[in-house]
Amino acid sequence: MIDCRTFGGFSWTPLYVETIDKDKCFGCGRCVKLCVQKCLGLESFEDDEGTERHVAVIVSKDQCIGCQSCGSVCVRKAHTFKAKSA
Repeated sequence: MIDCRTFGGFSWTPLYVETIDKDKCFGCGRCVKLCVQKCLGLESFEDDEGTERHVAVIVSKDQCIGCQSCGSVCVRKAHTFKAKSA
């Protein structure tokens, strides 16, 4: 596990974006706009009823810094996070 510290010296474990649940996400794009690392993007698809929908997707997982900002802004709690194993 990575040993990270806050500015004040407190221990902090970054949790990296693992998945985004397509069934929960309604494609508002808040998480995409908030991510300064450009890890996320919007993807369009046609649902079972033939309606075009947009959902957030992980486009560059390697850029994630583990801040969890995307999850904190998501009203549907569509993001899951995981600590990086050593």
